[in-house]
Amino acid sequence: MIGIFEYFLKKEIPILMYHRLINNENGIGKNTIYLNVEEFEKQLKYLKDNNYITITFKDLYILSKEDRKKRKYIILTFDDGYKDNYDLLFPLLKKYNMKAVIYMVSDEKYNKWDVEASGEKKFDLMSKDEMLEMHKSGLVEFGGHTLHHPKLNTLTEKEQKHEIEENKIYLEETLGEKLCSFAYPYGIFNVTSKKIVKELGFNYGLATDSGAFYIDDDLYQVRRIGIFSDITMSKFKRRVKGNYNLKYTK
Repeated sequence: MIGIFEYFLKKEIPILMYHRLINNENGIGKNTIYLNVEEFEKQLKYLKDNNYITITFKDLYILSKEDRKKRKYIILTFDDGYKDNYDLLFPLLKKYNMKAVIYMVSDEKYNKWDVEASGEKKFDLMSKDEMLEMHKSGLVEFGGHTLHHPKLNTLTEKEQKHEIEENKIYLEETLGEKLCSFAYPYGIFNVTSKKIVKELGFNYGLATDSGAFYIDDDLYQVRRIGIFSDITMSKFKRRVKGNYNLKYTK
């Protein structure tokens, strides 16, 4: 059991994990990795009204441990690079002057991995020009997410390195700067995956619901907090307090 004082005293920067935003029923898929854009805007407004500051992993990397405690920082991450991130997320980031990190699958035009595996509806990924526009705004940082979104633990070391490295090369050449973080597709990986991500020069490797409570305890298995279609505002408020993951890591 976690002591009541320990629960309220321990804090860490919340890292939220989103995927798709929707604005009509056409965006509803079999998987629940979507959120209505109106609900997302309510979340941004709550963060703004409560003095949260959105940062990226490049921002985090240069923040000292003492500086992290002085403000209410939070990181918003979006996996896969869906076109709705450009159409719906980007305007809201500009409206509220907030930042996000998008993990981009670079060698697919749509969510082929989900369509083939589970019969999910087809949802387009953003174009190169859309990605560049978001990057140049200074509000969006892009991270690695492989070429084709495989389950890395099913691949050989050579295959894993190809998926991760070629994705990194393409994104860095396109954006004109070094990537800081990588997100494991599905949150699935193994020791080899973590080794490759570290050796390729990423500063962080992001998981989903695994990893330590504190980010610095394992930079290559950083735990995130999933935000899906069933997250009410009351649930959201609990998830951004800074101690939400503590109950899962004890």
